[in-house]
Amino acid sequence: MNTSDLLIVPSADLEALESACQLVDERKDRSPRLVLRFLDPELGEHKTARREERLGVLSEILSRKSNLSLFCETEEMAAHLNVQYGLDVQGGFYLPCSFDPALPPEVPTTAKSDPFRVGLFGAPRPGKGYERIGGITDCLRELLKQKTASKPIEIILQGSERDFAENGAYNFVQEMPEESGILFSRHSDRLDPDTFIKLFLSADLILLPYDTDVYGLQGSGIIQDAIATEKVIVHSKGIAMKQLLSGGNAHAASSDAGFAKAINDVVTTRSKNLRVCRDARLQYLSILNNNILSKGEI
Repeated sequence: MNTSDLLIVPSADLEALESACQLVDERKDRSPRLVLRFLDPELGEHKTARREERLGVLSEILSRKSNLSLFCETEEMAAHLNVQYGLDVQGGFYLPCSFDPALPPEVPTTAKSDPFRVGLFGAPRPGKGYERIGGITDCLRELLKQKTASKPIEIILQGSERDFAENGAYNFVQEMPEESGILFSRHSDRLDPDTFIKLFLSADLILLPYDTDVYGLQGSGIIQDAIATEKVIVHSKGIAMKQLLSGGNAHAASSDAGFAKAINDVVTTRSKNLRVCRDARLQYLSILNNNILSKGEI
């Protein structure tokens, strides 16, 4: 390796930072260009005292002007790492996920009688807020009694058999009355990539009731996929990626009733979402085209 080489670590942690610092310290002005991108605000070290101790050891090396550059996916996490640990980190280093925003998404053929599909993708892990779905659907059912929505609403759920069992996160699926106007489709949380892509494209709206204690700093690939495929997003107020969520296709909510109202509003104004979703995709594409990789700034 020499100074003309470039090494990018897209999911760096504290151990990767330690290794990078050791390399630039040993190689001095012969070091290759190193770029680290952090996705975890704890840098992979969950003990605060230990994290601070390890960063303290690196402080002298990090203070030098060297071939080491630090980035984050979100502006929110970059600001946190700067304030909390004094790290010189830049935000906004996004990389595409499952879908390419440069390609207009395939639009599934739907009939007027088909339900409006709300997607919750991934297993109901802690921090995803999926334990709120029962309350959100109860509020949505009350709204549907007013016949404000023009068609039934189908909610796509991914999980294990245990998640749909009596004491699972999605046990409420068995209790929802058939006449409620709300349908559920159950899917495994272990789908192959092709099946996942087809299922994701079939959704009209992506629902993200994320816990802001977790997602107030870190980003979500599902947000990027939703924007790249021109989906409407209903998300928790206060989650990160505000830059991407400002394209007009995203709606913030705080309460179960707020989530239900946002979903119902989108269903009743479906045709108005097409242009803003397209504009949001193009905005996202512009951000990717102007990141440090595309602009050749590293």
